[in-house]
Amino acid sequence: MSTWKQYLSRVARGREHAEDLRREEAEELMGAWLHGELPELYAGAFWVAYRIKGESLGELLGFHDAVRARMSTISRPGRLRPIVFASYNGTRRRANLLPLLALTLTRCGVPVLIHGADLDDLPGSASADHSPQGRVHTGQILEHLGLAAAANLAQAETLLQLQGLVYLPLSAWQPGLARIFALRESLGIRSSVHTLLKGLHPFAPQEALVCAAVTHPPYLQRLQEFFLATEIPALCFRATEGEPFANPQRRPDLFLCHQGESRLLLAKDHASLAQLPELPDNLAASTSEFISAVLDGRRALPLAIAEQAAALLLLSGRCADLANARALLRQSFTRIAA
Repeated sequence: MSTWKQYLSRVARGREHAEDLRREEAEELMGAWLHGELPELYAGAFWVAYRIKGESLGELLGFHDAVRARMSTISRPGRLRPIVFASYNGTRRRANLLPLLALTLTRCGVPVLIHGADLDDLPGSASADHSPQGRVHTGQILEHLGLAAAANLAQAETLLQLQGLVYLPLSAWQPGLARIFALRESLGIRSSVHTLLKGLHPFAPQEALVCAAVTHPPYLQRLQEFFLATEIPALCFRATEGEPFANPQRRPDLFLCHQGESRLLLAKDHASLAQLPELPDNLAASTSEFISAVLDGRRALPLAIAEQAAALLLLSGRCADLANARALLRQSFTRIAA
């Protein structure tokens, strides 16, 4: 316990004076936390301390090392690189279009895995920072569309083979992290686990492409540094209410992290939209109805979603370039918004 006290005394000195743990120290801390060996008092204290301090690159890598060392993996379902989304926030104001993006990719032949919140654990305190209450979550929309969540990794692998898309609740593959993640409800604030989850997936590190989005601009640089250090291919950008789909009213910059460099793949929209896209109310039922209408050709696929999908079709290996990806989308969808 004296070790945790020493670590806490270094990281809990406020934003101005806190020290960063070394990568191996961060790995030791997260390993103990995952195994339930970190006393409850220290767990809460570290959670709050990192909310104030923020995690360094070395600490984030150490946390990732600890999780990876204890992780079982699954095989990718074919030659194409699967696309992985971490979906834990839900949307409160705008419609959650992540399921539409995922189904756009699967229609074009690219497998998609979404890991996210356990649906049974979604109710929360209305006063909590990043509380899930009042938000529409990806898993809820997929349920409305008749797509069941996986109960474990083996089932996730099977569903990915059969339907090309799977929703994997956190507790089904990371019970230790799910237990830590539940502190959000007890303490009412987010912390390093939320950042860590953006870079995790159940495949071998280079076997999948992570589509990672952040709310706060400083984290965009940190996330790119993380993916370059781990050599995990990723597409990084500003989130829509914390969710990893492009804002349909104005697409953000899309950065590719791959082969040791980060580069701008698609620049953000600068021009004002001539007409706002038709979007549903932020309810699981109306969003699922809208998604079905897009897939059936009765509604247009929002352009920002189509452009993000084109980038992911390229990065998965499905298409040779963006022009080819856009052509495939035009063949696959009756209507794409101008």
